[in-house]
Amino acid sequence: MKNSVTISSKRQITIPAAIFRSLGLKEGQKLMVELENDRIVMTVRPESLTRALRGVTRGLYGENAGEADNYIEKERDAWQK
Repeated sequence: MKNSVTISSKRQITIPAAIFRSLGLKEGQKLMVELENDRIVMTVRPESLTRALRGVTRGLYGENAGEADNYIEKERDAWQK
């Protein structure tokens, strides 16, 4: 679905009604805006960024506390050399 929008003097755009409805957007809702190459990409911002990012580092330093402790110990040992 391609639509044309106009940028106002205040750098604002209006999301076409069909897209607004199909995504279930609400007035006042926040969107995230990113630049990907030569495209502007807008995605719905989660109500809680903390909840949305929960667990993204799980397993990064090990699968359990013991493995994480071993990783940290090895890193600290490397600093002292």
